[in-house]
Amino acid sequence: MLRFYVLTSRKFGCLKRHFRSLPKEHTTVVINTTDKDYEQQAFQWCYDNKITAVITESNGKPGKGKNAVLDHFLESDYDYMVQIDGDDFLQPHGVNLYSWVSENNPPDGIQIVYNNSWSSIEDSWSLYAAHPWHDNFLQWVEDNIDPAEQEHYRRVYDERDKYSEEFKRHCLLSLEWNYPKDTADPLDCPRLIFYSRRLAESVRFREDLLIGEDTLLNYQVRQLAYEGSIKLKKIKDNFEKTYSYDLDNSGIVKASERSADWEWVKELNDIVEKESKEWTVTQTFVLEFVEHNIEKVSYIEDLGVKE
Repeated sequence: MLRFYVLTSRKFGCLKRHFRSLPKEHTTVVINTTDKDYEQQAFQWCYDNKITAVITESNGKPGKGKNAVLDHFLESDYDYMVQIDGDDFLQPHGVNLYSWVSENNPPDGIQIVYNNSWSSIEDSWSLYAAHPWHDNFLQWVEDNIDPAEQEHYRRVYDERDKYSEEFKRHCLLSLEWNYPKDTADPLDCPRLIFYSRRLAESVRFREDLLIGEDTLLNYQVRQLAYEGSIKLKKIKDNFEKTYSYDLDNSGIVKASERSADWEWVKELNDIVEKESKEWTVTQTFVLEFVEHNIEKVSYIEDLGVKE
């Protein structure tokens, strides 16, 4: 009834790490990358380890890969799926919990809220970058960026007011649409992890966004739940700890901050503002919890990877 899907585009060590918890016989690896060397490495490893893997066309944007997962699931005979980003990790309790849910009055979708992050270092946010509108941005650039590459960062700094305003607009939109009664902070990233066929048939990720395709889809799914088109529930993951975000190996967002690429914010803001004119979901709308009776198993704390 349930299939686990791993979407991978890079980081061979992270791909192998998934199978510390995932059952090989119930997992499909979707390889969606522009890196042909990695594509072949990942596929060969899956073949050697008797793990089902498919290579799908990539345009370098995450939405393309996530739609490939949806397509593969809908072409299968499975009723439910769990989608796991390649850089992250589904804990053993998550494997057990979502398997149990799939057989016990499953909803159409499950949102992870109050997400659970992992890093090998205590000061995990030092892996990211100062924002251009913060006082320490230029100092961060001098400390972290080769002098020959600093001209771009100084241009971004010169336009810091523009980026600051767009970021404030992003925060206000998040405050309104990002599950306001269900999240710890407006800028948290709820994860839509569990899909029924009905939900998978009802949604599509934008394939032209570098960042924010999952944010936009989360807002759309919240509207579908409010309308009653689907049944959506939540897992509070600071308690359940089913899924670990890997801050060490996090991909596009961290890379964007470290390269001072903030152009994506306005693009996402404009799309959300346009689409939200059709949304009717209220700020008081709250998701029900997933109720279960299974015991937790050992939590894997050391998620360090080796290539």
